[in-house]
Amino acid sequence: MRSSRVVADERGSSSPALTTSPLQSPDFHYADELAKVIQAVEDCESFHTRWVAKVEKRYRAYRGLAEKRNTDVATWRSNLTIPYLLQIIEGMISTMQDPKPTWKVCPRPRPGEAPELVQGRSQSGKVASSALQWAMDDDEFFLKQRPFMQQDLIAGMTVAKVVWAYEATDMTHLVPMAYEITDDWGIVRDHYVSTEEQTKHTVLRDGPSMIVRDVRDFFWPEGTKSVDQAAYVIDRSWETWESLKEKERAGVYKNVDELKEARNNQAQTDYTEREQALWSRERNKNLIEVLEYWEDDQVITVGGRTVVLAGGRPNPLRIKRKPFVACSAMPDAFQMVGMSVVEGLAQIQEYLWTLQNQRLDALRLLVNPVTLIRSDIDDPDAFEWYPGAQWMVEDPGQASQLQIDATPAQITLEAEALLKGDLQNMLGGLPMAGGVNSGSVDQKTATGMSIITSIAQKLIQGRKQHYSWAYSKVGELFLGMMGQMLRESRTIAQIGKEGAQELLVVHPLDLQGDFDVKIDVLDESVVKQERISEAMALVNMVAPIAQIANVNLQPFVERVLDASGIDDTQRFFNKPQAGPQQGPFVPPGGQNAQGTPQGMQGVAGQLGQGQAPIGSQGQTNAAAATQMGGNNGLTLSPDQFAASQVQAAQQLGGGGY
Repeated sequence: MRSSRVVADERGSSSPALTTSPLQSPDFHYADELAKVIQAVEDCESFHTRWVAKVEKRYRAYRGLAEKRNTDVATWRSNLTIPYLLQIIEGMISTMQDPKPTWKVCPRPRPGEAPELVQGRSQSGKVASSALQWAMDDDEFFLKQRPFMQQDLIAGMTVAKVVWAYEATDMTHLVPMAYEITDDWGIVRDHYVSTEEQTKHTVLRDGPSMIVRDVRDFFWPEGTKSVDQAAYVIDRSWETWESLKEKERAGVYKNVDELKEARNNQAQTDYTEREQALWSRERNKNLIEVLEYWEDDQVITVGGRTVVLAGGRPNPLRIKRKPFVACSAMPDAFQMVGMSVVEGLAQIQEYLWTLQNQRLDALRLLVNPVTLIRSDIDDPDAFEWYPGAQWMVEDPGQASQLQIDATPAQITLEAEALLKGDLQNMLGGLPMAGGVNSGSVDQKTATGMSIITSIAQKLIQGRKQHYSWAYSKVGELFLGMMGQMLRESRTIAQIGKEGAQELLVVHPLDLQGDFDVKIDVLDESVVKQERISEAMALVNMVAPIAQIANVNLQPFVERVLDASGIDDTQRFFNKPQAGPQQGPFVPPGGQNAQGTPQGMQGVAGQLGQGQAPIGSQGQTNAAAATQMGGNNGLTLSPDQFAASQVQAAQQLGGGGY
C-alpha cells in the first residue's frame, strides 16, 4: 500500500508521523525529516563534545603523550613519558582475547508458547549454533575483539554495529570445455577436453557483519542510560562521494549529486586532535559526513547536514531494535558511559613521570657538574673539560665544582617502585610479571604470587564477562538478520570430529524464532582435554569393581574415544566369539572342566595348597556385609577376595579391553 505522506525531496518527508520528536510533545512536529535529524544531532553535540575531549585526553595518556604545560621549561630538563598504561592495557587485552570462541544457541520460549513447540525447535537450535559459528568465522570476529575491547579500556565505552554485508563482483574462472574434431564431411573423428576462461558474476559476501564504531561518531540523548532505552541514536560515518554515488545506483540513496562539493565542511567539531598529534593528518579529509538517525521503528539518513539521502522508511529490521550494542567492562550505575582503565590510572602515570624526570635531572647534574669560576679569570674558555685535563691556576679556589647532593637521585627509586605497584594492583595487572613492589604481599614467595595472581584473574574475568554478554547480543542480532534475509537453503562448512571439514545445509526455517546466544570462551583444545579427563576418571572409578558388580566396561571406553573425537569406536573392540561362554570374558587359554580359566589354575593351586594356609581363613559377618551392599566382596575371606581380584584382572586382560 502506497503512503499518502507529503514528501519534500531533498529535505525528506513532512508527514507528522515521521517528523515527531520522541523527546517532545506528541503535538510538536518538525518541518521535515532533515530538520528533525539536524536538531537531534545538535542537541547531542552540546555534551558529546565535552565527553570526547575527555576521551582524547585519556587516549593521549594511553599513548604516553604528556599534556601541554603553560610554563616554559629549560631544554636540558628531562621530559620522558613512558607509556606504562599502554603495556597494562595490552596485557589485559591479550588475557581477554579469545582466538576461537564457540557459540551456543538455544531456542527462547515465547510467552504462551506450547512446550511441544519449544521442544520441536530444539533441533533448530543445533543448526542455528552451526550457522552462527559459520557467520562469525566468515566475518572474522576474532579480529574485531581487539578494537572492541581496546576502545572501552581507554574511553570507558565501546559500540558495535551489526549490518548485512553484500559484496559481489565479476570474476574470471577457468572451466573445462569439450571439443570435437571433425573431418571435411562433418564426421566426428575425435574428442578432447581443454579449458577456457569465463567471466561470471560471483557473490563474495552475503551475511551479517559486525563493525566496531568510533565512539567519537556515536551520539545519544544526554539522559540516556542504555542503547535499548534511548529514544534515538545517531551513527556518523565519513564516506567518499563515489561510494555514495554507487549506493545511489544500487537504489539505497538518493539526492547524492547535491553533496558533490560538500566535503569536510559539515560537522561543527571534527574531533581530529588524536590524528593530528600522532600522524599530523585529518581523519575526515575530503570525506562527506553521513548521519544515520535510528529509532526503534524509523531510520533517516542525512548527508552533509543538507540533504536527506534515505528517509520516510520504517526500521528495516524485523526485530525492531537498533542494530547497536554498547558495552563497558566497568559500567557506572545509571550511566551510558562506564569507567575506563586509563581514567583510574592516568594520574599515577603522570606522577611517576614527574619523579622519573626529577631523578634524571639530578643524575645529569651529578655526572655533568657545574663549574664555579672566579670572576678574576681572564679566559674561562681556556679550561678544557676532558679526562686527565690539567688546569693551571694561581689559586685552586679560582675554579671548582658545585657540590650536588646525590640523595634526591636515590630517594625517588622507592617512590617509583610503589607507584609502579599501584599501577599494576589497582585494576588487575600482574605485578610479579612487571617486577614491581606490591606493598604488604611478598611476591618472592609462591603464596604471595598466588594471592596477587588470583586477585588479578578475578578482576580480569569480571571485565571479560561484560564483553561476553555484549558478544551474545551481537550473536542475537546476527541470527535475527539471518532469519530475516535468508530465503533459500545455504550450504556452510563446519569443523567436525577429528578436525575434518563437514558440510551442513541450513534451511531458512531453521533460523526462525527467537534464540538465546551464549559464547564459550574456552579454547577448543582445553575443552577437549577436560572431556577426556572426565571420561578417564569415570573409567578409573568403575574398572576396579567391574568384575564384582558385573559391569560392562565397553560403554565407558566408548565415552573416552568419543571425547577424543573418534566416531568409529567399534573398530577398537574385539568381535564376540561364537559358542557358549561361561563368563563375560573368555581368556585365550580356555577353561577347564570346572569352568575355571586355565590361566588361573596355578594361582588357585597356590592359594589352596601348602602346609600352612596363607592369610586368614575367616569370614566377615555375612549379615552386616549384606546390609552394606551385598555383592561388595565383604562376605568373602581375605584370601577368597584376593583370588577374585586376580581372576578379574586376568579376565580384563583377555577380554579385549
